[in-house]
Amino acid sequence: MIKIKHFLDAIEEDDGQRIWVESHGLTKDLREWCEVDHVLPHLGPSVKLNDWFEKHPDAYDYFAEKYHRALDKSPYRGALRDLAQASADENFTLLYAGDDAAHNTATAMYEYLMELQFSPPEP
Repeated sequence: MIKIKHFLDAIEEDDGQRIWVESHGLTKDLREWCEVDHVLPHLGPSVKLNDWFEKHPDAYDYFAEKYHRALDKSPYRGALRDLAQASADENFTLLYAGDDAAHNTATAMYEYLMELQFSPPEP
């Protein structure tokens, strides 16, 4: 199961591995305080796309489409497919930093992982 949470939300026992997917890093203090297991800014949107989305928060669909296209071309696509498949047996939580619980990087990553999970395997 994949959960999506703000990185400051309460930590729950069933969070599993807690994964930071924003395009910027996280300080060591915050990482420890928020019990973030993996800081993966290389999986976040480009800084340019992230900055654009911060200026246009009502354009989530456009942001997610651009982000998903970038992930399709990413060298990490195979690892993301593995992560999507692992979610059937393991819990993990994607963490975001924005103010909108429904429209953020973690939600866009979740949507992408669900697409990968239910798409046919690649040759």
